[in-house]
Amino acid sequence: MLISVRKMTNAEFERFYQWSIDNHVKELLEENQMTIEEAIRETKEEVAAMLPDGLNTKDNYLMTIEERDSKEPVGFIWTLHEETEGKKQSFVCDFFIYESKRCKGYATATLAEVEKEAVEAGCQESVLFVADNNYAAIELYKKCNYQFLRQMDYGKYMIKQL
Repeated sequence: MLISVRKMTNAEFERFYQWSIDNHVKELLEENQMTIEEAIRETKEEVAAMLPDGLNTKDNYLMTIEERDSKEPVGFIWTLHEETEGKKQSFVCDFFIYESKRCKGYATATLAEVEKEAVEAGCQESVLFVADNNYAAIELYKKCNYQFLRQMDYGKYMIKQL
């Protein structure tokens, strides 16, 4: 396998947290009519609610993705295991491969690895949300057998049976 995943360190979590805030603010500003202050406040409130204990929030897996041989970081993935409509799901909250590392198979390998871990944890489905204008990610998820679940706001939910 090309990659391994491991729990983020505190320093990695701080970088991820800031990236997540910045990225979500950017998405809100592109898709909604709100001020930057409103977008920052809404994003910080949402992330704080989702991760009340930060890196150690129960049922949340904040992982660094590394190239297996060199141990060089290639990205990160955050998943949440939860029960929804009577099924245990793994929800992909955030997933990012560094631009210089894209199109090398890391994303596909990462999804396969976290799906394997989700099955071992008793999850039956993997669900994610992808923005409508993120064409590369949509194609990746289709290639990995995710199917359209429902449209919402500026993107779509996709699902895969595990």
